[in-house]
Amino acid sequence: MAILVLRETTGTVSDDLGPDDAVPETVKVHAAPTVPDTSEDPDDRTFCGMPTLDMERLDYRPPGPGAPWLPPGMRPWECTGCADALRTP
Repeated sequence: MAILVLRETTGTVSDDLGPDDAVPETVKVHAAPTVPDTSEDPDDRTFCGMPTLDMERLDYRPPGPGAPWLPPGMRPWECTGCADALRTP
């Protein structure tokens, strides 16, 4: 099973920018299975059950079986629901 890593974001407005300039902030980093016929598109839901439609795909893939699914440096935003689902056999 191929895994894609997705970033759940929220738009926030910085004091330095105009009122319409939203700066995306990471809320959580999720994992999702790929669509069965392709390894490039996420399935409709993450492993924790969140819809993937509005999530941003990160340019990271686990390097191999048994490797961490979470990109280095992203641990503070790890979705524990996705992590638990990936640990469950």
